Amino acid sequence: MFYFFSKTLYYLLTPACWLFAGLLLAFFTKNAVLRQRLVGVTLALLYVFGNSFLVNELELWWEYPPTQIPTDSTKKVAVVLTGGIINGMKETPDDRVLLSREADRAGQALYLYKRGAVQKILISGGAGDLPFQRKSVNDEGHMAAKFLIMAGVRPNDIVLENKSRNTHENAVFSAAMLHRYFPASQYILVTSASHMRRAVACFQKEGVSVLPFPGAFVSSRRSFMPTEWLFPNEDSLARSYYLMKELVGYIMYKIVGYL
Repeated sequence: MFYFFSKTLYYLLTPACWLFAGLLLAFFTKNAVLRQRLVGVTLALLYVFGNSFLVNELELWWEYPPTQIPTDSTKKVAVVLTGGIINGMKETPDDRVLLSREADRAGQALYLYKRGAVQKILISGGAGDLPFQRKSVNDEGHMAAKFLIMAGVRPNDIVLENKSRNTHENAVFSAAMLHRYFPASQYILVTSASHMRRAVACFQKEGVSVLPFPGAFVSSRRSFMPTEWLFPNEDSLARSYYLMKELVGYIMYKIVGYL
């Protein structure tokens, strides 16, 4: 039940949804004063969540900072969390792997493997589609593994955990596999920078100590150009949605005891 509500709740967190609701209420209300206030609130929401400077500042505050992993003699396993790595919404005439918004998660795991910082890669994530959603990827972990193998990772160095549907289950099922197959290794957690805080807390809750190695950064260097803070833009609206999703996800996980 928590899984269902946690996934459907995010549809109400989109700034675009809030803007639409504000304008819809303003359109149908007969009270002139209330209509003016609703329009004012909607304009304020558009400015805040569409403001590149403000959204970037929030991202810089929330995203986990870049880290380094030493290439020493300690055996290490990269634990890669799926969720947007593969684009399964587009059909192709061949067996190519199309990458999606979070593909940098796989890219950072590949980087660690190629430079010898990790020797094994555990890909965690199963099918998490809901009945009313359009089917995307049947097995994103398998497709991510296929991409890594095409990029030069040995098949024997990849382990799949394909039962988990959310971050909590990523930690639960991955913890069991890590303790079973790699008990004497260090664990490097690879996920997006905005998702890292919740992911680290989930793994710690399951008794797994991880070294964070974030990727898929959305924030950028600070810019004080007038265009960054004077006018809203659609890219910032999309970025603010993913930021709100992570903030609310962290709070909800805290409430139910997953962290």
